[in-house]
Amino acid sequence: MCIRDRSTSNPQETPEKAATLYSVVSRTVQTLYRQLSGEDSRYAASARATLSRLRQAVGRTPEQDPLAWSVVLDQVVPDLPKHLLGRGDAASPSETGAFLALTLYALHQRGNSASMHTSRTDLGFAFGRLAQKTDSGSIKPRFDALMAARTPAATAYQLRSLISLLSSAEIPLDYGRLAEDLAALRNPVRRQGVLLRWGRGFARGYQEKSSNTTAKDQAPA
Repeated sequence: MCIRDRSTSNPQETPEKAATLYSVVSRTVQTLYRQLSGEDSRYAASARATLSRLRQAVGRTPEQDPLAWSVVLDQVVPDLPKHLLGRGDAASPSETGAFLALTLYALHQRGNSASMHTSRTDLGFAFGRLAQKTDSGSIKPRFDALMAARTPAATAYQLRSLISLLSSAEIPLDYGRLAEDLAALRNPVRRQGVLLRWGRGFARGYQEKSSNTTAKDQAPA
């Protein structure tokens, strides 16, 4: 299990400001990457073990993989505000969003030396860049299937293959934003806004030229 690191990338950040789904998930993936790529072999081995366990749960929900969920509980839930936590037999939208985002990050980071998390690229834009970069006609239909997914399990299933393609193309995305978006998809009022933004982002990413598209072109998060 990953050794917890409470430090943040911004020393001026207050606990109150940090206590959001976005910032907690962002800090978690930043910590995992920092430990994975650092010189301390103990931290690196722990991060590799954590990411390996999370990868095994890609495409599942917290209810479908309680062991991986326990890893997320240790890494994320202690820092989330109480109002975002579940109280019954099912994970809350925020808990599910964190779980899906972290398992997908573990898949995305595998085999890449640069960080696959960046605060500058949301999901739709990343997939638009992927379609433009690979010139593959299969990306848009897969993205459309993701947009049509109605349950967390269906969303996780569609994202699994798309994130694998992003990993191969070394195109990072913002995992804090992804966690927020995945949580918002559970809210009928917010769902359409998320899908609209994803669709707009895909169009922008596809139309933009090839500058600043891969992790090689970007500073580590």
